[in-house]
Amino acid sequence: MAFVRDAETEASLNSCLSHLSLPDAAIRRGGIIRAIQYLGVERSPETIVADISGIEMPASRVYDLVELCEPGVTVIVVGDRNDIGLYRDLVHAGAGEYIVKPLTAQLLANALSALPQRADGSPISRKLGRLVGVVGARGGVGTTTLAIHLASYLADRQNRRVILLDLDLHTGDCALTLNLKPTPGLREALANPQRIDSVFLERTVVAHGERLFVLSAEEPLRADAEFTADAVGTLVAVLRTQFHYIIADVPRIPTASRQVLDIADVRVIVADQTLRWVRDTVRLRDALGEREGKRRNFLVINRSGEGGPGAMTLEEMGRVRLHPDFVIPFRPRLFTAPGVARRGAFTEAVSALAAEISGRTPERKPWWRRF
Repeated sequence: MAFVRDAETEASLNSCLSHLSLPDAAIRRGGIIRAIQYLGVERSPETIVADISGIEMPASRVYDLVELCEPGVTVIVVGDRNDIGLYRDLVHAGAGEYIVKPLTAQLLANALSALPQRADGSPISRKLGRLVGVVGARGGVGTTTLAIHLASYLADRQNRRVILLDLDLHTGDCALTLNLKPTPGLREALANPQRIDSVFLERTVVAHGERLFVLSAEEPLRADAEFTADAVGTLVAVLRTQFHYIIADVPRIPTASRQVLDIADVRVIVADQTLRWVRDTVRLRDALGEREGKRRNFLVINRSGEGGPGAMTLEEMGRVRLHPDFVIPFRPRLFTAPGVARRGAFTEAVSALAAEISGRTPERKPWWRRF
């Protein structure tokens, strides 16, 4: 799909597309501004051609456009300035290629063919979705609840295309909490990873609103649901090309699903302040290891102040090198369901965590404590 600024560019592009035998292409007026508006409400096409002629701060506009695009989308920019500095800025902002007018079929063909190629000749996306693994060392502390709220926030408040992946195939609660019926597709995908592609996923995932999707299962308790780490890796690789974020609810019991934590961009460990949780959180932290570079670990202490037998203070946790990134106070009356706008300590913590993951500023001053 192309978004051009004037009739001359539209005529040139029409001629180029006919020469390149791209009959399904569509051309619209309005340039990159119209493209940004379009992607705010519609799904991304596979390739976008955006005209930046006469636009102020073109690199900033290209960045805005690329941010709205789903993973796997190629953005080609056309303009009227032959400037190497501008070219570098546009590529840094996420453009796949920059073409200086006047357009010709050869220039457009070169731009398409210059993109990185896989062995089968299909283009490699420069942009892939981020994988967030959410795990608890023990059950009952709100790990699934946090994963659901985080996925809902990224989808509803940040307009991202998000998939919630529940890797507990027997007793996972993500679909149940959202009042959805799981499909048998997840079990099939993990048993036969060679079948996983975009078409298979479209038939398998369950939608919860316009931008949030759930991939889960509800296998019989006697059914064998074993799968390999390679199968998990294959599934995640395909999901990265279809969604901005993959929020994976990872079972605490060691299985092949722990592969998600090894390859995740972000790992979120949820705990409370009881002695058993502190012990197992230390063990989990040591098993996962430290993260460096762009990959990060976050420790979330949920229900702080609930008390109970064996509760430890934050200072005591610090003595065993457990330094929480977020502390959510125990406020059961302020708990809100996913997607509800009502504010509370839990919702504010989700907002802050989403901001850390996405790099965006939280909506307002939060009630949570950042350590």
